[in-house]
Amino acid sequence: YIFDDGHYLMWDKSDPEKNYVAGIDIAEGVGAASSVIQILDITTLTDIKQVAIYHSNIINPYLFTDKVLEILQHWGSPPALIERNNCGAQVIDSLYMEHEYPNIVNYNILKQPKKFNQNRIGVIAHTNSKYKGVMNMRYWINQLNAVKIRDINTINELKDFVRYPNGTWAAKNKGIDYFDDRVMSLLWALMILEHPITERYFEI
Repeated sequence: YIFDDGHYLMWDKSDPEKNYVAGIDIAEGVGAASSVIQILDITTLTDIKQVAIYHSNIINPYLFTDKVLEILQHWGSPPALIERNNCGAQVIDSLYMEHEYPNIVNYNILKQPKKFNQNRIGVIAHTNSKYKGVMNMRYWINQLNAVKIRDINTINELKDFVRYPNGTWAAKNKGIDYFDDRVMSLLWALMILEHPITERYFEI
């Protein structure tokens, strides 16, 4: 199913009996990096499916907030891990404060479970969090072969997602016809399957 002039692709219909997670990467909307929403069906952990993806490099963060809310609500308001860097904080704070979205995942709380800080909701992308995310993603995709990716552009980004000598992971020649926004949103979606997060949102 194709919506929003090709920006939003859907392979399955939303099913209230299934469990979904969302990973979200946010850009400025100036025609370079893109804002991306990945929706995964995690009902069967040996058969995780990419069921939808939204991708746009021209939508500004203000309008993207409304788009995020619309898409997440369509999928039953699943747990969503959103990258907080740069424009991400604006989107997260709007979802949390104005729209009272109930399932914004706070990855930072794992380190300090008794010190919840609404200004840190989401995940800060830095060398450590990205490394953990990559290892987790490789576990589900490479080792378990449990993730069915339907979007060819996500696959192409994965092919060009490399580790740099300083230990960081990103698209090779990032920004020069190579981007990793689809990969990062997929990475954050799968990060919700880390045990401490999963136990907060699902019955194990």
